[in-house]
Amino acid sequence: MAANRNQEHSLTLSDGRRLAYTDLGDPTGYPLVFGHGMPGSRLEGHFFHDRALRHGFRMITPDRPGIGRSDFQPHRTLLDYTDDIRQLVDALELGRFSHIGWSSGSSRTLACGFALHSRMDLGVCLSGYTHFAEYEGAHPLLAATRWPGPMLARHSKLLFRLAVGIVVWLSRQYPGPYLREAKQLVSDEDKYILRACLAEGLFRQDQLACLNSGGQAVATDLLTELEDWQFRLKDVPIPVWIYQGDKDPFVPVDYANHLSNRLPNANLSLIPDAGHLYPLTDDFQDTLFRRLHRHLQSSENPRVQ
Repeated sequence: MAANRNQEHSLTLSDGRRLAYTDLGDPTGYPLVFGHGMPGSRLEGHFFHDRALRHGFRMITPDRPGIGRSDFQPHRTLLDYTDDIRQLVDALELGRFSHIGWSSGSSRTLACGFALHSRMDLGVCLSGYTHFAEYEGAHPLLAATRWPGPMLARHSKLLFRLAVGIVVWLSRQYPGPYLREAKQLVSDEDKYILRACLAEGLFRQDQLACLNSGGQAVATDLLTELEDWQFRLKDVPIPVWIYQGDKDPFVPVDYANHLSNRLPNANLSLIPDAGHLYPLTDDFQDTLFRRLHRHLQSSENPRVQ
């Protein structure tokens, strides 16, 4: 990984909370706000640094409240995230930006696309959940990631928080078995990607930065995604690119199809033989960043000079 400037930053928000974030890639490039997965943290920005720098993009990745170094925010909803992002881009004096979300970060992309659409050029969802309040498919008690799913969240928040707390505690106490199980859960293609990430050590740091935040923070973050988002997918006016691996063991392809069918300006790309970790590959990042350049410079996006 190439050497870079000071990466760790924090912002004091209007309610006094600290919002921690990494600022990577090209400091003069077009800004991309990145929503990390779950488990995940601001450290995921490092996975994109080299390619973002090469292609001229700035990658800004905040820890969500209670995760990593960001202060906890009780009773929050998904739309509270958009206010944090508004304050962050204001503080950084950014005019326009786009939001990329991976896995759990994708719901944050769509929330920003709804609440901050006047400042956004594009949303990108990488293997994300759909809005379960609008989804008529199966609602599993446990998600494929072993986190409690939307059915348990709907049935009892107390049981949901208890179950998440147990998963987080076990994962923190026994990180070795947790990472070995992660290798077993992923697709065959993902195994090669995960092996390379674990060798560098950053993937483990990212996972533990989140898990060490504790069950309360993780459960609160998950609930904002599983409960009603307080808007509907049809109300997201900006262009949204949806990427989905067709061998993803965690996020069903049907979620991507549902998003594509409900969002008014969606474009779906199914990636053959890909699992959940394809965003970590150089090939995918090169493809995504080149496409972003073309979109931002084209007549499809006349607001960008």
